[in-house]
Amino acid sequence: MNDGLDLGSVLDALPDIVLLIDRAGTLVGVNEAAETLLGWSRSEWVGRSVLTLVHPDDLALVDSSMAALLGKRFGTPIEIRAQTAAGEWKWLEVVGATIPERTDALLCVARDITRRRVFEVGNRDLDRFQQVVQHAAAITLLLDRAGRVRSVSGAFTRLLGHDPTLVIGRHLVGFATPDGAVALQRALNDAIQRGHTARCEVPMSVRQGGTRPIRFEIVNLLDDPVVDGLVVTGHDVTDLFTARSELQRLALHDALTGLANRAMILERLGSVVAEGTPACVIFIDLDRFKPVNDLLGHASGDQLLIAVGERLREIVRPADIVARVGGDEFVVLAAGVADHATADRLADRIELGLGAPYELGHGPVRVTASVGVALSDANSTVTSLLADADAAMYAAKTAKRGAGTAPRLDATERRERAEELGDGIARGEVVAHLQPIVRSDDGGLIGFEALARWEHPRLGLLRPVQFLDIAEEAGLAVALGDAVLDSACESFARLAVGPDVRLSVNLSVGQLADRDLCDRIVATLLRHGLSPHDLTVELTESATLPGWTGGGFAAPESSLMALRALGATLALDDFGTGYSSLTYIRRFPISTVKIDRSFVEGILERAEDRAVVAAVVGLATTLGLTVVAEGVESPAQLDALRALGCSAVQGYLIAAAMPVDELSTWVNQLSATP
Repeated sequence: MNDGLDLGSVLDALPDIVLLIDRAGTLVGVNEAAETLLGWSRSEWVGRSVLTLVHPDDLALVDSSMAALLGKRFGTPIEIRAQTAAGEWKWLEVVGATIPERTDALLCVARDITRRRVFEVGNRDLDRFQQVVQHAAAITLLLDRAGRVRSVSGAFTRLLGHDPTLVIGRHLVGFATPDGAVALQRALNDAIQRGHTARCEVPMSVRQGGTRPIRFEIVNLLDDPVVDGLVVTGHDVTDLFTARSELQRLALHDALTGLANRAMILERLGSVVAEGTPACVIFIDLDRFKPVNDLLGHASGDQLLIAVGERLREIVRPADIVARVGGDEFVVLAAGVADHATADRLADRIELGLGAPYELGHGPVRVTASVGVALSDANSTVTSLLADADAAMYAAKTAKRGAGTAPRLDATERRERAEELGDGIARGEVVAHLQPIVRSDDGGLIGFEALARWEHPRLGLLRPVQFLDIAEEAGLAVALGDAVLDSACESFARLAVGPDVRLSVNLSVGQLADRDLCDRIVATLLRHGLSPHDLTVELTESATLPGWTGGGFAAPESSLMALRALGATLALDDFGTGYSSLTYIRRFPISTVKIDRSFVEGILERAEDRAVVAAVVGLATTLGLTVVAEGVESPAQLDALRALGCSAVQGYLIAAAMPVDELSTWVNQLSATP
């Protein structure tokens, strides 16, 4: 190059853009090709930052490239988009260079590659690119500015079932549900107006029916000279949606029982109070859950809680909400219940229903429940309703305490006692002592009641109050009952007292709910040379809960009717202590009623007890039933009972419950008495 050649003329003759910028990116000089290709005149461009012409998405690339150029002679070529004076975008391949002895300036050479990019995308890599897009798991769409589909990938059909030929030209929002369409259109508008990536998650309609949640990401490439549209990528988020729904469900439901939890019951109760809807809140606490949990382990305790929850849902109305709010605490919200009578009936059903046996892995287990009721009024709050129901429940629980006479054992002692009882039953330590029942007028023998005794090798002879509740809690009630029945039949057979004397046995609710009960009783009787006609089955209200047949159980009343059909007689024990005793006389073919010892105890001192006994005797006489008074301990009580017309008695005045050897002597002495 000779010295007369002008460098500026040489630069202007180049077809590529040449820019001279300072370290801040301000344009210092520019050649003619830059004016021609970008449309900016030198006068309006020099002195401005070249970064104002760079596409916002490419600024980070430019910044990093300029930083990498420091300390180097030439930079690495980069491809960016630059805006023309007409507002269009061109793709430029730019390479920077430092100028020797000039630390304050950079030289940038840029070549317009817009057409080359179109050629590369449209020809050389198009087939491969289309195959990748069509077989990708994610949906890929190209939309125009109005949101109409210009191209669509195969994933759209695979996930949503819509024919691609019917998708092209339609608005994408038209494939969303009504609510989803609003959210999708909002995201499209956001991407167009703000020029950045927008995201949304919407339910899309599936051609075969139903919906599928899709998470869309919308990239605005309307300014890209090659793409000129909105690139939309969609991912199936069904698994995520399911997981999120499950988390939302767990937030409002008890993980163990599946019932509503405290948060949900508070939310629903808050809505009821806010709307002024009359409602009944029932607070339920299991009375004997902890012993079951301690004796049988937490797995059985959890199994019991699940069974209680299922039973509660069966007892209440379909619209009522059942919640587990604590370890063994439950709450029922019955909206629309405005009167005490309805609320009390529901509470009674719950208390009776929860008292039926539960079939756990260890056998039938029985717990009871304390129930408290609160009704809403104009001044009710969520807190006050729950507090009132809780207080009522606590009062009911307190009223039940102190019924037993045996010292309460701690958890460890009860667990040990349960293990000993199971072993003792297997070793034959649990036996039946028989207490005579005689006619009140002449003392003639008419029967024996079998009472359970445990001949404990260390503690001596234990009465039922010392182990019966442990047997029920530990699922040993059926095994215990079978052992007592076998022992009673053996003793009764040895006594050989004649055909008019019957053996009375108490069957627990667990036994009555056992589907194999009748077969086992008959087998036991036959093994000892007896028949069902020798047997009287004594039952209480708690053993005849109506209609319960869940969890593999038989209905207790079915077992009773089957025993009666075999020839056994039925006696109603503790008559007068329960409100439904008269109902049971009507429901079952009862032959005998037994007056509870609490009335016999007060027959001489309390007029009301004497009146109850007189009423029972009168009713039984009218119905042709035998009346047995329990707990007779003095001649005066016996005289009073005779005067009232009571037909039979049992108690310490006659004889205590005895083992067979002692009882044999007593029977011989009775026979010898003139």
